Amino acid sequence: MALAAVGLRWMWLRVVIVLLAGLGASVALFGGLLAIGFSSAEEVGFVDGPPPYRIRLQRSMAGLGPDMVISLSVRNDGGLLSREWDLGCFNDDVPDDTFDSVKWTGPSSVEIRVADGRTFPVALDPDSGRPQTTATLNC
Repeated sequence: MALAAVGLRWMWLRVVIVLLAGLGASVALFGGLLAIGFSSAEEVGFVDGPPPYRIRLQRSMAGLGPDMVISLSVRNDGGLLSREWDLGCFNDDVPDDTFDSVKWTGPSSVEIRVADGRTFPVALDPDSGRPQTTATLNC
C-alpha cells in the first residue's frame, strides 16, 4: 500500500513538472515574440550619395503606442571594411517633428527635413564619412 502511494505521488509530481515546464516555455515564447515585435526595425530604403556613401532609412515602433520612429544612418560601403554611423532619429508623436526627407547637399553634407519645414544640416567627415553631428527629435 505504501509503495503504491509513493508511485502515485511521483506520477503527480511528473505531471506538475511537465505542466510548469510547458507554461514556462509558453511564457518565454510569448515574451520573445513581443520583444521582437517591438524592437525590430523595418528597412524603408536608401538614399544614394557620392560613392561610396549612402543613407539608410529604418522604421520601428516607438514603445507600445502607435508612434513610429525613423532612424537614419550613413554607410560607407567598402566591402569588408564597410562602416555605418547614426545620422538622426525622428519620432512622429509630435506631428511637426515627423521625418519628411533627406538629401545630399554636397559630397560631405546632408540635409534632413521634418514635416513643419525645419531642416537639420549635418556635415560628414570628408575622409571617413562619419557625421560630425546628429539630428534627433523625441527619440
